[in-house]
Amino acid sequence: MSGRQARWQPHNDSRRERIVLSAVELIEQAPAGVEVPIVQIAENAGLAKSVVYRQFAGRDELDRRIRSEIADRFVADIDDALDIGDGSIREILVRTVGGVVTWIEEHPRLHEFLRTGPSETDPDVDAMSALIGTIAASTRALVTGLAGVVGVTDDGSADTMTFAIVSMTEATVTRWANDPNPVLTREQLIEEVASYAWHVVDGVARRHGLTLDPDQQLVEIISQLATGAG
Repeated sequence: MSGRQARWQPHNDSRRERIVLSAVELIEQAPAGVEVPIVQIAENAGLAKSVVYRQFAGRDELDRRIRSEIADRFVADIDDALDIGDGSIREILVRTVGGVVTWIEEHPRLHEFLRTGPSETDPDVDAMSALIGTIAASTRALVTGLAGVVGVTDDGSADTMTFAIVSMTEATVTRWANDPNPVLTREQLIEEVASYAWHVVDGVARRHGLTLDPDQQLVEIISQLATGAG
């Protein structure tokens, strides 16, 4: 990058961010299935349409960047719910599933847009699959950490289990949110999906010789298991 390009980079980064945030705002407000045109995104950002095309190679690149922004917001909200320092396994599962339900309820158009193609991080993988993988990886770190304190070697179960739970949760909540006459209430859905997740966790734990109490504080479980392992 030349010196001139380097001087302009912060300015260009700022414009790119304005464009992406403008697009996210308009997508939130748009009716289901309606594409927001670039000229409207530019106007909302207070820029000329030509500026958008100078910052992004085309609509595909802009859409990938928008999906990355949406995915980052989703992950940030779910990461807060996954705080292992606060709550029992059951409470953490209920809180996390509730976080997914709340996000999809409050941002239906963003969730819809996230499912329309890839993000900028991996153009060969659709954005929703990449998002599920990111959340599963975060959850997997907690599971492998728990296994590590008692000397259990990861045999791949953690990877399969966390991906299965996260993908099941997203798909089930999406189906419920898109159903005009859902059988379950919001609270029933959260309890049901959290229950499914717990049974998966419990089954994998028992296969490795661990008996977990879903209503005990998770930090206490980790401490007790670590003491017993020592």
